[in-house]
Amino acid sequence: MVKNKNALISVFDKTNLDKISKFLIKKKYTIYSTGGSSGYLKKIHVPHIQVSKYTKQKEILAGRVKTLHPKIFGGILATNAKDNQEELRREQIVNFDLLVVNLYPFEETVKNKKKADEIIEMIDIGGHSLIRAAVKNFQKTVIIIDPSDYSSFIKKFPKTSSEKKKYAIKAIKEVANYDLAVSNWFQGTYYKKYQLRYGENPQQKATALIDNNRFKQLSGEKKLSYNNLLDLDAAVSIAYGTKSNKYICTIIKHNIPCGASIETSQLKSYENALAGDPVSAYGGIIAFNKKINVQTAKCINKNFYEVIAAPDFGKGALNILKNKTNLRVLKINKFNKKLEQRTIFAGNLIQEVNNKKSTIKKIFGVNKLKEEKIYFFTNVLKFIKSNAIALFNQTSLVSQSGGQTSRVDSLENCLYKLKVKQKERKIEQLFLFSDAFFPFADSLKLIKKEKLKVDIYAPMGSKNDSIIEKFIKKNKLNFFQLSDRHFKH
Repeated sequence: MVKNKNALISVFDKTNLDKISKFLIKKKYTIYSTGGSSGYLKKIHVPHIQVSKYTKQKEILAGRVKTLHPKIFGGILATNAKDNQEELRREQIVNFDLLVVNLYPFEETVKNKKKADEIIEMIDIGGHSLIRAAVKNFQKTVIIIDPSDYSSFIKKFPKTSSEKKKYAIKAIKEVANYDLAVSNWFQGTYYKKYQLRYGENPQQKATALIDNNRFKQLSGEKKLSYNNLLDLDAAVSIAYGTKSNKYICTIIKHNIPCGASIETSQLKSYENALAGDPVSAYGGIIAFNKKINVQTAKCINKNFYEVIAAPDFGKGALNILKNKTNLRVLKINKFNKKLEQRTIFAGNLIQEVNNKKSTIKKIFGVNKLKEEKIYFFTNVLKFIKSNAIALFNQTSLVSQSGGQTSRVDSLENCLYKLKVKQKERKIEQLFLFSDAFFPFADSLKLIKKEKLKVDIYAPMGSKNDSIIEKFIKKNKLNFFQLSDRHFKH
């Protein structure tokens, strides 16, 4: 005796519904359907049973409650176990072998509607619950959530566990993305696909998911690229990350700071940042922590940059920057990034953002930097690849090096760049920041040999700390221990 098959259809998107429903009738399925789906099936003359007639419970709350009923969920969640099936017979509940469901278009509604009550009405309850129930019992109840899958279902009935599981996986992923979209809307964020021509290189396909509320492109014919977005993340994290009433400017090239300054005037901050490495700054990305004025805009336009980012732009300043059609001008809103994520071969790495404010402890000497400067210089240091070494004067980055497998190599390169590009800086007071401890005295010997007027800020934590401390005090090197390590791999 062939067991009767039952299908429940409850869809918002009715694409190809005629095709799947007529196929099910041909295969002797009894179809149960709700509200709008039932109305559509009537129009195309597909015989079915309305859910309200089956449950003997009419739809209530203007359709908010249709399928939330034991006769529906019992038929989906019951297994083929004898006791389950006996209970269904006693309660006059049918087994549902197939569930055809898709969700209210929440993300589309967010894009097209502004009123909160209209958006809330598009938070799916019944469909969402039906999907989770079918996924839980996927061995018995097959779940189809995508109209584009109707053809493959018709062509090849899923009979094996692995075939049924594929539909279940797709369905639960859809629910997870749906929940994330709802969560983002409640938190005031909305991510959309941002079209990228390619990734880091032309042979790499790429997509960005962007929070619409984070920035607005005010000028520039081109959209942002994958590399632009990476560099922009570093630029605005430094510029916005230091809470200061002073003017901050940072210039990023290949995701590394090549210029950074904190000053009492915006123009001076920009000029100092550019002086840090004017060659590398070419084609870079600049971020400011305050509204850009006309004077600064005029100076910016003398050089070539990919992107200029700031919280706002004076009207005259924006008109000046708009003269360069290839320059992307972005208004960046305040943000509070708490987590960062990277994919690896085994899955994902998720960590808190490195935004702790480091303090210092004197090892030797008198500290000449105010807390604000230490905070800013450390924020710049955080975005130089480890082993990171950065040299600053009283306000600005003057040389940096990182991404080396040896801290001595980074230090030598940093000092070499200082000699070649910043000869006039050698006579002034400098401040050297290291992202991690010096494991041996060789780096300190190199600093001493250069006869620079330099104070050193670095974490401790090496088993050779006592040797390092003895060397510092014996040679009277001004040295201050940073409370935290700041590796960036």
